[in-house]
Amino acid sequence: MKNVLLLSDFSNTARNAALYALKMFQGENVRFTLLNSFDLEFSGSPYVVQLKDELALESDKSLISEVAILQRAFPNTLIQVKSIFGSLIQAVHEFISDYQPELVVLGCRGESALENFLLGSNAYEVIKNINAPILVVPKSVQFKKPDKIVFATDLKDVDNDEVIQPVRNIVDKFQSSLMLVNVLDDQHVNRLVAETKIAAHFPKINLSFNFIEGDDIAKSIHEFADENDAEMITLVRHNLGFLDRLFNPSVTKRMVMHPEHPMLILHEELE
Repeated sequence: MKNVLLLSDFSNTARNAALYALKMFQGENVRFTLLNSFDLEFSGSPYVVQLKDELALESDKSLISEVAILQRAFPNTLIQVKSIFGSLIQAVHEFISDYQPELVVLGCRGESALENFLLGSNAYEVIKNINAPILVVPKSVQFKKPDKIVFATDLKDVDNDEVIQPVRNIVDKFQSSLMLVNVLDDQHVNRLVAETKIAAHFPKINLSFNFIEGDDIAKSIHEFADENDAEMITLVRHNLGFLDRLFNPSVTKRMVMHPEHPMLILHEELE
């Protein structure tokens, strides 16, 4: 049975991301866990223990209510709840250590899928600090069968083949076409050799290699996805430098009017 973690702050954005995941995994044997973390902004008060208990009770009640809403849409889905005291990052680390989920799903409130990433958002903090596959769903995007998936790549090989298993699972389930896009212009890379190594990770998959130009890498990726009617964008985070170059705040501010795409972030290593 697959194990999928859904992060919730009980907002419409979080609920939309959860519904997206429930639809994407519909028909599979999946155990979902809806997780909410709660924390105290101060300490030292004699009422801290009482307040912590009240917050825990409120978190539990809200989780039960949220599950009821989700199961009205997907009545045969197994959804467990988990309430953890502490920061979101601490809570996710704790859950991953105990349960090793195949995927972590969360919503993004920005005007575009990327607008919050380097602006102190929970989405970027999770991506930066959590070594697990992460699916970020923009606030207004509903699930649509991913016939085409854009895979942004710097043409570096993936040392651990299991890292890209989540995108292979999606491609296999929906018979998606995978469009690899070279997002970094490195003249020292032998593209033919690099493409051959990457293609070896995707046997029997409809695979194409594409190259894009432009100073704004993130904008170029989204334009490519738009032009090719892709439903999802994915990438392997080799290091934070690569991620930061892709999702620069000055770029995202200019992307407000661009259509939104869910993003699957895969992690090869943490710095």
